[in-house]
Amino acid sequence: MTAYHRMATLREPWSAWSKPLLTVFAAFASYVIMASALLVTVVLLLALVPGVNVALGVTSGDPASPLDVGLALAMGALWLPAGLIGVRAGGWRPIATAFSVAAHRRSVLSTPAALAVIAGGVITVGVAALAGSLAPVEAGPDAPGPSTGAVLALVLVTAVLAPLQVAGLELTMRGLVMQALGTWLRSPVLPILAAMGIVLIGREWSAAVLIPALTLAACAGILAWKSGGLELPFLLTLTTTVVGILTSGLAVGTGIGSGAAAMVAASAAPGSSNAALAGGAPASAALAGGIAGAVALVVGTAVACVLIGRRDGLTLAEPVTRAADEPLPPIVAV
Repeated sequence: MTAYHRMATLREPWSAWSKPLLTVFAAFASYVIMASALLVTVVLLLALVPGVNVALGVTSGDPASPLDVGLALAMGALWLPAGLIGVRAGGWRPIATAFSVAAHRRSVLSTPAALAVIAGGVITVGVAALAGSLAPVEAGPDAPGPSTGAVLALVLVTAVLAPLQVAGLELTMRGLVMQALGTWLRSPVLPILAAMGIVLIGREWSAAVLIPALTLAACAGILAWKSGGLELPFLLTLTTTVVGILTSGLAVGTGIGSGAAAMVAASAAPGSSNAALAGGAPASAALAGGIAGAVALVVGTAVACVLIGRRDGLTLAEPVTRAADEPLPPIVAV
């Protein structure tokens, strides 16, 4: 019986002492190269725009700006090819072994646990927005809302790029990191903690951001271990990201928007402009939203774990595993 974080131990060549180090190095090195190329390309293209050089403000983190949000999501989407490179070139094993214990993408969308996770993501952002609206904030000048064109562009870039970012983050931050440490460790505790620690890199170090960010990372790691794959963590992070971005963008400058912005920063890719609160977000509203959202995440994850246990006849401390008699995934030749 093999748990998700131990998938790299299925074959001896995959679990050599150097493979976890090579896997992580290949992923992070390739991400740095691709992210640098993307930023240079964007800045050069924006420098050609006549009039004001908007390249200076491209990473300002405006939640209502399709350009800012789009670049942040594009930066996060680069974790997808980086993770694929890490598993395939660094770990030298089939990429499907990072997806689930079945070594392929499973159809879980219609399961009760998946529906609970999706609902939990929506409720999390809703609770965060509500808490932000109830927090005491100083009244400021009314900010103009985004135009219809900006809203449509925001929806478009979010719909296209958010799934790519989330797939990359889950593959790299949960799959790759947890399985790398799982090569050496039987317990899932340290692999999950390591995946939590990575979210601290390139993220705003405020309680409003770190509390929900660490909670989301812990919940995603637990769901990956419990369900035996990345499908449920993907659904949780994707729902939180999409609903959070749209809520904070449409309600920018309000307590509702600030509460939702805390969840956007929590689910954003490390180092992107979305990983920090926008400059105008009231701190008290963001903190209230972050704490409330973290509590909602814990409750939703607990419900999903219970549903997984009921479906598969598992206790709360037992994960979905790969059966010992299942054929091993094929060896990678080239």
